Amino acid sequence: MGISHASKTRMLPTMKNLMLLFTGLLILSCSEDSDIGVSSEGIGIGGSTARFTIVDDHLYIVTESDMKLIDVSEPTNPNFQSSISIGRDIETIFPYKNHLFIGSAGGIFIYNIDQPESPRFVSEFAHSLGCDPVIANDKYAYVTVREGTACRRDQIESNNLITLDISNISNPIETSNQWMINPRGLTFFKGDLYVGEGAAGMKKFNLDDPSSPVLEKFYDDIPANDMIGLEDVMIVTRNEGIFQYGCVQDSIRYLSVLK
Repeated sequence: MGISHASKTRMLPTMKNLMLLFTGLLILSCSEDSDIGVSSEGIGIGGSTARFTIVDDHLYIVTESDMKLIDVSEPTNPNFQSSISIGRDIETIFPYKNHLFIGSAGGIFIYNIDQPESPRFVSEFAHSLGCDPVIANDKYAYVTVREGTACRRDQIESNNLITLDISNISNPIETSNQWMINPRGLTFFKGDLYVGEGAAGMKKFNLDDPSSPVLEKFYDDIPANDMIGLEDVMIVTRNEGIFQYGCVQDSIRYLSVLK
């Protein structure tokens, strides 16, 4: 099933709204004392279900059909640059090096940002309809697809963890497809892949063979909607608030909560 690139007319965000959004990003991302911010590669650190990301001096925001590009080289004076039509039911955006991985209800879109002010479409991968976060590294991308009233228009069950070989970024190839309960966000942490199963818990997958993650542990006592894996801490979001976990003797341990 293909994904349409037909354009839609959308109202551009007002400068007032952009200022409010960027002020929030500054508070969350640009504090010199914050562990959550911009990485050494100039990439904003965010969860897999995020609808915006910062790469160097550019802020990328996805709406239901478009990607908005904003120059933030002057943090107090963000400058809207362009809007790119992507497709239907766009949900998430994830940066990795010189590419953006954009999740939609029907698949993944990959854009090259060697020229950050002019994102260039590279490829796409279509899958069954469902909510769709995606993360990536040098050779593989990992996608969760889950059923839900906001994401599906039929009653076919689709709760999966999909692995894509992206060594040829122009031609993503599925290497594994595993059944899940109701998967949501996902992250890398300490060399492993973690996937949130909502109220059901959080799963840890071994990536010794990155083409086919192996379930290593199911933390059914740690509900997880999305996660951000940092160097020594994993931030987990769920309905009750934002939680921090550390890794002690190869096991996840609770540290603190922000409600």
